[in-house]
Amino acid sequence: MIKSIIFDFDGVIAESTNIKTDAFVSLYSKHPREVQLIVKDYHLKNSGISRYKKILYYQKEVLQEDYSEDVVNDLAKKFSKIVLEKVIQSDYVKGAEEFIRENYSNYDLHIATGTPQEEIEIIMREKKLENKFKSIYGTPLTKTEIIKKILLENNYKKENVIFVGDAIADLKGALNNDLIFIGRVPKGETSIFPEKTIIINDLMTLGDLILTF
Repeated sequence: MIKSIIFDFDGVIAESTNIKTDAFVSLYSKHPREVQLIVKDYHLKNSGISRYKKILYYQKEVLQEDYSEDVVNDLAKKFSKIVLEKVIQSDYVKGAEEFIRENYSNYDLHIATGTPQEEIEIIMREKKLENKFKSIYGTPLTKTEIIKKILLENNYKKENVIFVGDAIADLKGALNNDLIFIGRVPKGETSIFPEKTIIINDLMTLGDLILTF
């Protein structure tokens, strides 16, 4: 029986993935188009990974420019300014808001996201979801570290916990902690997950699916 559900945020709770894709491209808008395409492609292939790690990669490996901590932090702050209000105002993934409001008293709900801790707390508060989740965790912790922390803090049995994510980093985090994983792939898009992964297009069917475990 499932007792707890851990959710990624972008692309699982909120339709905010494209907001962040566009923001990374905007961050490097003064560079040639080919650089912007590399930035976009790397972001999409590494969804769920900290923006700091992505920016470090862009500065060091793509542009071969200054990748000092100060530069990376400055670019991350600019990124945050671009996305924060847009993410707060973003639509929910279909069925997400209803599932949360109808089930937060039936399951322990948790957030494990690649968004910085302070930022995800603001977003959850502004979306009035903060009190629906038992814990909310973001970076600098990795998905694997967050999941492990949630399991230990709550003394959960692994077979009683599900992770719902939309990125390979989410899948790896779940598998590294021996959790059941459900991958969200929007309707009409190609799955990035291994063939036998449990897939949902949105959260409309999540409630019924959970009851099958």
